[in-house]
Amino acid sequence: MYRKLASNNNQAIANLLELKFLLRDFSEISQKQFTKLNQDEVNQLLIIQQLNQNWNQNVNSLSRKYQFLRFQDSFSFMSQVSQIADQMKHYPKWFNKNGLVQMDLMSPEVQGVTFKDVILAHSAEQISQVIVSQPKTSIFDNCDIHIENLISSWNNNYQKFQGLNQVFERSVNFI
Repeated sequence: MYRKLASNNNQAIANLLELKFLLRDFSEISQKQFTKLNQDEVNQLLIIQQLNQNWNQNVNSLSRKYQFLRFQDSFSFMSQVSQIADQMKHYPKWFNKNGLVQMDLMSPEVQGVTFKDVILAHSAEQISQVIVSQPKTSIFDNCDIHIENLISSWNNNYQKFQGLNQVFERSVNFI
C-alpha cells in the first residue's frame, strides 16, 4: 500500500511508525518475508540508520566499499558479518582483495532492497567501525562484536528520530 510522499521544506521525513522495524533477534528476520522498498523508503531508512553517506543505492541493490589497513581486518570483518548473515539467512554478494571489501546487498525474492538489506548494512557498518577504531594484532582479537549491541544500535536510531514530523506514509507489508 503506497501513499503520497509529502515534504517539509523540500526534505522528506520518514513516518517512523510506518518504516519502523524493531529487532529482537537476528534469527527472526529469516522468519519474515518483506516487501520491496521503493527508492524513497530506502533513502529514509538509510538516513534513520545513519548509513546514507556511505552506502550507494541503485534501482535494486545497496553497495559499499570498505577499505581496511590490513587483510586480516577485512577477513575479520567478513567473518563477523557472515555470522549475522547466517542468523538472518540473508547473504551479501562480496569480494575481498588486499583489504578492500566490496559488499552488495539485494533480496533476490523481490529483486530489490528490503528491510533485510538495510539491517545487514547497518550491522556491517557497526562491525567495521569497531574494527577500524580498535585495531588488534590478531584476527581473533577482533571477534568482540556483541549481537546485543548491534540490535540495540539499530533500535536506538529510531528513538533519535521520534521527534520528526511524520509525513511519509507507507505501511511495511509482510507477505
